[in-house]
Order: sequence, then structure tokens, then C-alpha cells
Amino acid sequence: MHRVLVTAVGGNIGQGVIKALRSGCRDYFIAGTDMEPRSAGFSFVDRACVTPAAGADGMVAALTTIVETEGIEAIYVCSPHELEFFSKARHDLERATGTRVLVNPAPVIRIGQDKLETASFLETHGFPSPETASAEDEPAVDRLIERWGFPIIAKPRRGWTSVNVFTIRCRAALEAARVLVPDLVVQRYLPDATEEYTAGVVGSSAARRFAWIVLRRDLMQGTTYRTELAQDPAIGAQVVAMAQALGVEGACNFQLRLVDGQPFVFEINPRFSGTSGIRYLYGFNDPEMAFEQICLGQPIVQPPVRPGVVLRYWNEVHLPDAAFRSMGEGSPPTGKVVAMPLRSTARS
Repeated sequence: MHRVLVTAVGGNIGQGVIKALRSGCRDYFIAGTDMEPRSAGFSFVDRACVTPAAGADGMVAALTTIVETEGIEAIYVCSPHELEFFSKARHDLERATGTRVLVNPAPVIRIGQDKLETASFLETHGFPSPETASAEDEPAVDRLIERWGFPIIAKPRRGWTSVNVFTIRCRAALEAARVLVPDLVVQRYLPDATEEYTAGVVGSSAARRFAWIVLRRDLMQGTTYRTELAQDPAIGAQVVAMAQALGVEGACNFQLRLVDGQPFVFEINPRFSGTSGIRYLYGFNDPEMAFEQICLGQPIVQPPVRPGVVLRYWNEVHLPDAAFRSMGEGSPPTGKVVAMPLRSTARS
């Protein structure tokens, strides 16, 4: 049995990684961490630990204790907020414990988490992408509007899901968005929301091998909730070329729309995706493939995938005899790891 740690199990990325690993070909002992004591994800792991926030004093020491105590072989980084921290802490954690931190190199994270950097990368490498400008660069914004007209998209330069993403239909709305959200970028609006896709890769630019999957998707509140397998070879070839140019090592996700049949990527997520908990149902288990590649040294192979539709739904977890107060409120004291007294419903 392999022993792994999944971070941020209170979120859909961490929970999706857990689902994929539980459905994999191998058996896994899964330790889960989160800074919120009342995380539903703690009910699905074999060991639950409340930790400080990523970057807080004592976090490296806390993780080291968990890894050494539980014999962890790999850490799945499952929150966008944690990527920079784990990228910086990776060397020390791996050297001290022998674990592997499944996180992309720092330049990949920097480009993917900064939408202006993303736009510059795509343009520099000749990949189709929507014209993008800083909202503070008025001449560039004027040129974008003159070229493409309204509507345009305004979004935070650094942000996740669809929080503070606006469809702007006039100058007054753009000014209001600038006041509401600092450090915005403005982007050409790509028409036809029915042609929106999420595409994932897993592999190694050093080895020049990637597997890929493409899903047509519908969104609800910034999260994918309906998907259909859409293995378009042109999209697959493009996202693999992007991953190679970026220098991806592990998992990476691309959001795109088709414009006149051509894939225009508008966002790069340099991490495991919120759809990891969907993809394994099609036969594309990127968390397990990443483990096999990075920890076991196995080459990435494009898996056969099953056509169909996957629909997402809410689910609930009942914790008998638990109470908010007894579970704790807020984050634990800095530097401490709190083992949660929850009975796991996962395999042991």
C-alpha cells in the first residue's frame, strides 16, 4: 500500500484527488490536511490533520512531522493558494523526508497564476489566445475595445474560479469594476459559451511525454458541473505543446473556447484540476498517473478513455455525536498539527 498526503481536503480539488486515488489501480493510505477543522474531506481520508495556513510559521515543521509519522511518499498540493509555498518549500521537504512534492516548477506556477504573464507566454509562443491588457494600461485597453468592441471580460490578474469576473458591456461598467477590484486585467470576450472546454495534461516536459484529456463543460458559479468527453486531437496537440513550452512536470489544466474551430486558451491552472474528480470516471486518472510517473518512475502512457457525460451533484456527510465547538473553531495555533477525532469512511 502506498502512503500519500492530500492537502486542502476541504475543497473540490483535494476531494477530487481523493476520489481518483480511491478508484485507482493501487491501494493508498491517504492522510488529509486542511486549515479548517470542520472539513468534509476529513471524512474520506485515513488520517486527518488540521494544519496552519500555507506559509504560516511552523508549517514546514508541521508537514515534516506528518510525513515522517505517516511514512508519506508523495504530497498532492490541492489549493491554488498553496502552490507558491510548496514550490519554495519543496526542496527542504524532499531533502529532509524523502517524500515527493507533486507541484510544478516555480516558473510554471508564476506564469499560470498571473493572467498577464499567461497572455504574454501564449503570445510569445504563437498560441491562439484572447488579447489581454492590464486595466490600468488605458491605451492598451482602448486599443482592445477598438479592435473587438464590447462585451469584454474583466477579471483579477491573480484569482481562481469566477470570483470577481465580469462581462463588461460599456465604459461605465469597466470603471466600476476598476473601483471594485484592484489589479484587473481586461480580455477579449470569446463568444459561444457552448464551446467551452477544460483540457488537462499529466506528464513531463523533460521526458517529452504527456497524456491528455479534453472535456466540453458547463459552469455553475465558476465550477464545472456538467461535462462531456470531447477528445479533439487538435486541442490535445495544442495543450501538450503548451505544457511542453511551459516546462510542466506533473499536472496542468487549460481553459479554452473554440473560435471558428480554433482553440483559444484563456487560462492556465498549473496544478491538479477541480475536474480530477470527474476525469477518472472517463478513465483518465491523472493523480494516479502523476504518482506512477514521479514516485515510481513509470513512463506516461495515454490511457483509453470512455465516452459519455459526467454530471456533478452535492453530497452530504453525517458525523455522529460531533459538535462545532468540540471540532474546534478557526485555525489551530501556529505550528501545531491537530489530529481530528473523526472515524474515516475510507478504506484502511
